[in-house]
Amino acid sequence: MSRVASNEKIRQSINHRQSLKNELEAERIINAFAMSLLEQTTVEDVLWDVAKNCIARLNFVDCVIYQLDKERNVLVQQAAHGPKSMPMNVILQPIEIPLGSGIVGAVAESGRAELIGDTSLDKRYIADDAVRYSEITVPIWVNGQVWGVLDAEHPQKNFFMPRHLKILSTVAALCAQKIKQADVEQAYRQAERQLMETKKRVAETKLMALRMQMNPHFIFNSLNSINKFILQNDVDRASDLLTKFSRLIRQVLANSKTEWVSLRNELKVLQIYVELEQLRCDNKFEVKLNVSDDLDQDVLHVPLLITQPYVENAIWHGLLPMKEGVPLLQIDCCKHNNQLVIDIQDNGIGREASGRLRTNSLNAHKSHGITITEERLNLVNEMYGADACITITDQYKAGGAPAGTHVRFTQKLLNQ
Repeated sequence: MSRVASNEKIRQSINHRQSLKNELEAERIINAFAMSLLEQTTVEDVLWDVAKNCIARLNFVDCVIYQLDKERNVLVQQAAHGPKSMPMNVILQPIEIPLGSGIVGAVAESGRAELIGDTSLDKRYIADDAVRYSEITVPIWVNGQVWGVLDAEHPQKNFFMPRHLKILSTVAALCAQKIKQADVEQAYRQAERQLMETKKRVAETKLMALRMQMNPHFIFNSLNSINKFILQNDVDRASDLLTKFSRLIRQVLANSKTEWVSLRNELKVLQIYVELEQLRCDNKFEVKLNVSDDLDQDVLHVPLLITQPYVENAIWHGLLPMKEGVPLLQIDCCKHNNQLVIDIQDNGIGREASGRLRTNSLNAHKSHGITITEERLNLVNEMYGADACITITDQYKAGGAPAGTHVRFTQKLLNQ
């Protein structure tokens, strides 16, 4: 190989590693935003949390979040961090911008993000508390409409880079998801307080709130695993884990619009989740997934993530504590007596031994997950007549020693 070719290969390798490093850094920042947003429960808290984190995580000088007042066609400042912010989440001298006016108004009207390297060359620029030469503006979309705008400025020209645009676009999507969730929870609380809706309406709202719950311990532990690989400079494993984690979150969010998902999508989420756990656990267990050929996976529908808590229990409380043998998780889907049957079997240590190993906090966590699943099934059966149920059976060897746990989910063959 010639010296020129060798140098070019080295340069490409360096560029690739730098690109991967930048991507991992961006994902780390986005994950920090996501973890912080998990703790917020109201729209106001969400907006102020995002504004503050734009300063803390991205080293911006200021950040302002506007909400579109559709009746008056103006953008109203709702949260800010930087020169305009004051203690107790108060904006100093808030302003309103007409829709279509200035860079902020233009982005709200077009729905397209903009990155301005030199505001002195842009006639649309409107100075607020001070003139700044760089501006980045991203729309916040909720339910297919522009809900508001996330805007940041910096006194240095060409400060904002394409990576900032990518990060803020993802943050805006996370913000929108939390706004939607906060609105749903607020609507549910109001309906419960006023007692003005029918029993089915209350049940539907409650079902939605339950469906949107995701195990925070799993999210936190996954992010910790990614961080561990980054600190160990294990770029490939960190990237692989991060990719699967992102795919899982995207798939769950895509499916979370309705209580029912196709069997194919449910199994896809379950498979990504299991692969993620295998990566985190250094492939300490094997998995087999079998789906009967006579099942139409696109026609049959099941409640979202209905079996995931039991798969998680099988892995962490049944298989991973094993000292002997090859840990095996087997998932079988078939049709029997006009019912869909999903069997989850592990050859782990069994529930009795697992109960002795777990701490009180873990026991409480498992009980909470099972309680939520049982409540969801009760609501699904009441509202849709699904006849869905879950049974758990302990398995034993011939001599009476534990041989694992068998979880069976059954329901009518429902076509949505």
